[in-house]
Amino acid sequence: MKTLAVFVLALAAAAAAQARPLVIEETARIANPDPTNEIFGGDVAIDGDDAFATAYHPDYGDPEDQYDDQVTIAVWLFRRINGAWTPVRKLTEIQYYSYIWQWGIAAKDGVFALDPLEIFEKINGDWVKATIDPSAGFYEGPGDSVNVDGNRVFVGNSDGVFQGTLFEKGTDGQWRKTTTMFGEYRGGDDENHGRDVGLSGNRAIVMSPYTEEPRGYDTPDVSVFRNSNGSWQQEFVIGNSEQTPLTEYGEVHNDEIVVPSAGFGEDAFVFRPQGAGPDWALGQRLQKTGSFMGGGGIVHMTDDFLLMNGFDYDGNRSVLDVYAKDANGAYAHVAMLVASDGGSLGSAAISGRRVIARCQSGVCMFELPATFAPPALLQDTFAGTSPTGWTLSAGSQFAITQSGATRVLRQSETTSTATHTALFAASNQGDESIEADVRPTAFNGSDRWVGLATRYQDAGNHYYITMRASNVIRLRKLVNGAPITLASAALPVTLNRTYRLRLESIGQHHRVYADGVMLLDAIDDSFSSGRAGLLTYRASADFDNVVVSPSPVTTVFRTGLNQGWDERVWNLSGPGVWGGTWTGTESVFTQTSVAGDARAVTGVANEAQQVEFKVRATAFASGGGSGDRWFGAMARYADDTNYYYVSLRSGGTISLRKVVNGAITVLATANMPVALDNWYTVRLEAVGSRLRAYVDGNLVLEAADATLTSGRTGMVTYRTAAQFQLFRAVQP
Repeated sequence: MKTLAVFVLALAAAAAAQARPLVIEETARIANPDPTNEIFGGDVAIDGDDAFATAYHPDYGDPEDQYDDQVTIAVWLFRRINGAWTPVRKLTEIQYYSYIWQWGIAAKDGVFALDPLEIFEKINGDWVKATIDPSAGFYEGPGDSVNVDGNRVFVGNSDGVFQGTLFEKGTDGQWRKTTTMFGEYRGGDDENHGRDVGLSGNRAIVMSPYTEEPRGYDTPDVSVFRNSNGSWQQEFVIGNSEQTPLTEYGEVHNDEIVVPSAGFGEDAFVFRPQGAGPDWALGQRLQKTGSFMGGGGIVHMTDDFLLMNGFDYDGNRSVLDVYAKDANGAYAHVAMLVASDGGSLGSAAISGRRVIARCQSGVCMFELPATFAPPALLQDTFAGTSPTGWTLSAGSQFAITQSGATRVLRQSETTSTATHTALFAASNQGDESIEADVRPTAFNGSDRWVGLATRYQDAGNHYYITMRASNVIRLRKLVNGAPITLASAALPVTLNRTYRLRLESIGQHHRVYADGVMLLDAIDDSFSSGRAGLLTYRASADFDNVVVSPSPVTTVFRTGLNQGWDERVWNLSGPGVWGGTWTGTESVFTQTSVAGDARAVTGVANEAQQVEFKVRATAFASGGGSGDRWFGAMARYADDTNYYYVSLRSGGTISLRKVVNGAITVLATANMPVALDNWYTVRLEAVGSRLRAYVDGNLVLEAADATLTSGRTGMVTYRTAAQFQLFRAVQP
């Protein structure tokens, strides 16, 4: 046996750029078949067209003695009949002590198991309870983990040692306990249920989440077992380490072991055997775009997919993340399964392309698509002379015109009682988000408005937002011409001020953002597809930098006023001296060195990105050397010699530049007074081949460049001490 302190493969914390995962809502819901059950879907399982869900009902005894309480555990069988999930019958019902707070079920290839142990087999289309030979002795349990693999059932249990017990079906048709595989000693705790175990082919794992008797190793760890000629032997221990902080959960499938991360900025670790021997090494760090805002949970694996319980920071809910292998054998985040009502998903299982999960109002069923390729991201910066690719409504006065340093799409007609629309012709799709710089320039009346639309089918049927002269923003829908308000909020609306507005329609969920802050949230399923567009009603406005995405906004990383400096978040380079301080009640990140380049990078590499923060220079280096001192933001950072950046410079300019293999190229520049101790809000966007730099909400520089396609985001200074606040990086 060998213990792995994982440093075998030096893998960069930043993986390859993350593609946009599909957001998939459930195709069906299964309701609680018995309202007397207080908890339905506590655990779930699925095997083809058969689904299983547990239901619990407590039977309280002595209120002062938890050991006197019982819980009735029922397992319901459902079957997909003519496309609908139909309750068939209560498969089994048992009683157990209520202080055992978790039970597991699993199903695969015609075998179903419940722990406390009952086994069923599908015979002639029905599920029949199997016989477990009592002469082999019972096992200590129950556990919250049970696995089915062929004619074998593996359950997690404990009797002083974390362990898994293997039951196999004999030639006489009876099931017997054949092997117990031991993990680490758990000490004298008062829990008597087992923990996570896994079984696949000739490999098994036993998770040991902790121990009360340290023996020179760190826990949790993973005990790896291998079957050779019918004998199971422990061949390896994957140990917890600073490089691979493990959780108590894990799964094995074929020659891969996946353990969720207990660290920060990654979801899970994939371990694979190395060479011909029993050694295992870290093969991949699983990261999705939002990993820095919430990690992974329990893992479920098949030949084709890796499914993991996760957290959606922007939706504030638990979800299921789906990973699939690419041509190189690496896992990529391809989908996020969500509940259509905005609630959280819990326990889950997968069979083929079908997924079952507990959702707050029952059990949700999902179907994974044949392909996960999302529609392309679209954008228009109106660099041409006419709005090519836009369908303009009759009577409107949309035209491209110069506005300061940029070109915009301007709608100037304000007297008509019709809503003026500009529809992005190529955007006809289901899930879509539209984001744009919107600058109202005139209102003809007291409650006139400008806005955005999604799923625009015709003038009388679509979703839209209105930013109104009455200082209100509304999310509405038009159904056969009748307006219905879904949500509204106060928003001060000032003429000739630019707002960054965003409307998302993803599944049944619709969200509205203004200047990066979510203001409105509603659920509606009236329209499933249509085009995205720009709207005005008796108002004139300038629109610019339109981005239409098939995905919701994903926060890569952000900080708040009360969040201090955390070294786990940042990769630092250069002679910078980084830390944190407080100014009154607000937290501030500091960089105090004026010696040279200082960089702080965070997040997971991605393609389209926006990074924004408040910053002020507190000191410029004096004497020695020539040229400007400066501070700014980085995008698509690959390494210290490849990235885009915008810099506010001591000589009174702002400059948008790229560094490629160490060579600096100026892409755009403009005059701008830069003063010490003055706070600036800086935003840098890299979307497709377009780069944009904003200061205090105003677009000041833009350029086109396609040299660098992906990377991370961060803060940078040159011979300047600075303070930073309210960092926010997103994938739009």
